[in-house]
Amino acid sequence: MCDHRRILKNVANNENACNDDGGLRVDAWGCEGASDQLFGDTHVPAQSKRDAAPSEAPTPAIAGGPMSAPALTESELRRIHTSAGWRRDRVEVFETSLGRVIAKGHRPTRSPAPQRVLAWLARLVRVPFLRAPIVHGGARSQEIEIRRLRALRAAGIPVPKVLHVATDFFVMTWLGGDHLAEVLHRRHPHAFALWRDAAEALVGVHAAGQYLSQCFGRNIIVHAEPDPPVIAGLIDFEDDPLEIMSLPEAQVHDWLIYLQSTLWDLHAPREQVDAVLDRLMATERAEVRALFALACKRLGWLRILPESRIFGRDTIAVQAVAAAAHRWVGRHRQDAVAV
Repeated sequence: MCDHRRILKNVANNENACNDDGGLRVDAWGCEGASDQLFGDTHVPAQSKRDAAPSEAPTPAIAGGPMSAPALTESELRRIHTSAGWRRDRVEVFETSLGRVIAKGHRPTRSPAPQRVLAWLARLVRVPFLRAPIVHGGARSQEIEIRRLRALRAAGIPVPKVLHVATDFFVMTWLGGDHLAEVLHRRHPHAFALWRDAAEALVGVHAAGQYLSQCFGRNIIVHAEPDPPVIAGLIDFEDDPLEIMSLPEAQVHDWLIYLQSTLWDLHAPREQVDAVLDRLMATERAEVRALFALACKRLGWLRILPESRIFGRDTIAVQAVAAAAHRWVGRHRQDAVAV
C-alpha cells in the first residue's frame, strides 16, 4: 500500500523545521551551481532581469487558514526591498520576525535554443512530453511561480508560502538548505529511504491532481537534522508544463525528471529500486501508467550509453534512467505491448 499521504503529512509538519539551521545554501533553490540534467532542465544561473510586474498585497493564508495571516513588518519589507543581495545573486535569505525567508528576483528572459534542442531529442525518441517547459523569464516567470505555489499549497503540497509580492521580486518562506541530490551524493546512510520518501511524495502530488515540472533532486529539500532525516518540501516552479502538454503527460514528465536526476547517484540494489517503482507506479492513474510504459519502451535503447563517469554526468544520468526503463519493460511486457 502506497504511503504517500503519510509522507506528505510528515513533510508539511516539517515545512519550517529547517529555519533554525545555521548554514544557508542558496544552491538548494536551483539558482546557483551548474545545470546537471538533460531532460527538461531549464536552469540558468544568472542575475535577474528586472521586468515590470503588477504589485500585489501580501498573500493571505491558504485555504482553511485564518484570513489575517502573520505578515512581514514594514521595516523588514523595506530592508528586503533595498538589499543589493537578491539583485546581484537573484536570491537572498533574510532573518525576520516570521523566521527565515527568501527573496527571489526575476529570471532573465532566455534564448529558446535549449527548448529547441530538447524538442529535437523528444522527437528522436518519440516521447513528446520530454520537451522542456517554457521558462519565459522576467515578470511572467514570477507570475507563474506565484500562481503555482499558491495552487500547490491549496492542494496540501508542502511548498514555500508566498509572503509578499513586488514588481521585481517576491518573498516566500525558506524551507532549508539541504537537498536530495546532495544527500544522495554524500551517500548518507538514509539516502535510499529519502529517495523512496520523495518518490512517495511525488505520488501524493499527482493524487492531488497536481504536477511539479522541475522535479530534480536539487529541488527536493531535506531536513537533515532529525534521525532519520525527512523531506522538508519542494521548490522551483517558474514554468508551467501545461502550456505545452496534458496533465498526465506532465505527471510522467515529473517521473522521468525525478528518475533521471537521482538514479545515477543512488547507490542501492536495482531490485530495491525496481520494487519501489513498481509499487508506486501501480497507484498512479491509468493514463499516467500507460504514458510511462510508452516512455520506457522508447527510452530503453539509450541504455547502451556508457556508464563510466568520465563521459560526464549528463551521459550517465540518461543511461541510468534508460536502464531502469528497459528493466521496467521487461517486468511489464503486457503494458509495453499495449502501447
